[in-house]
Amino acid sequence: MTSDPFSFSLGDTRITAFCDGVLGVPVATLYRLGSEHPTPELFSDAPSELFVNAFLVEIGSRRIMIDAGSGSLFGPDHGKTKGFLGVLGCAAHDITDIILTHIHPDHTGGLISDGTPAFTNATLHIGRTEAEFWLGEGVFYAPGAGDKLKGQIATAHATIDAYSTQDRVSLFDDNGLVMPDFSSRLRAGHTPGHVSIRFDAGQNSIVFVGDIVHGDKVQFRNPSVTITYDYDQASASIARAHAFEQAADEGHLIAASHLPFPGLGYVRREVDHYRFEAFRTGS
Repeated sequence: MTSDPFSFSLGDTRITAFCDGVLGVPVATLYRLGSEHPTPELFSDAPSELFVNAFLVEIGSRRIMIDAGSGSLFGPDHGKTKGFLGVLGCAAHDITDIILTHIHPDHTGGLISDGTPAFTNATLHIGRTEAEFWLGEGVFYAPGAGDKLKGQIATAHATIDAYSTQDRVSLFDDNGLVMPDFSSRLRAGHTPGHVSIRFDAGQNSIVFVGDIVHGDKVQFRNPSVTITYDYDQASASIARAHAFEQAADEGHLIAASHLPFPGLGYVRREVDHYRFEAFRTGS
């Protein structure tokens, strides 16, 4: 059963988390620790499912989504985000902007419906490195590009080209301003151009960390633990360590795509590791 949208206020801004769907997957078999070989016995408290979360930020007449869920790409139990917009009193055509943390199908599949843009008035914002990797020709034709990578590139084009052909794709610098109130920081590893997106509302901040973490225990305890989906395992672990360090030091709220719904909380530092503290209204 998919959870209803979860809304809260950050300063004067309403932010909503959507559970687009849930992937039933033994995550212990997907974690990696210094090797490509699975060692599930090391991760007894790994989750047995991964939530797919997307987020909406409402600022005046602007309605900005962070990622778009998986749409129909992961089957009929996914793609809930678009329908949930009605609960908030808006529709897909009311979305003005969509910022992508990276181009993976569980973040971009919801962009399209029957091959056409699901969000008919939205501008799509993508980091330069991520766009160049997935949408440029170089990687597809590079020596050693396997069928899996080529399939991912084809899916990227299927979801993004629907917007680019209508001149509704805007690229942003990996470390810089995306649009007013939103900035990007490169956290490469999960994908070559994976970014976190920071939203500042006065004295309050939230960082949408994308796929910097999968699950609410194992990788907080040991940020060196990667996941098989990471394009560059070593860089992904470094990016996670830096993201956790910053979140713990600054105390800002994080929003993550694959933490238990609503995917919101804080990174707390313990003596020799980190801990995830789930967000509660009023916290």
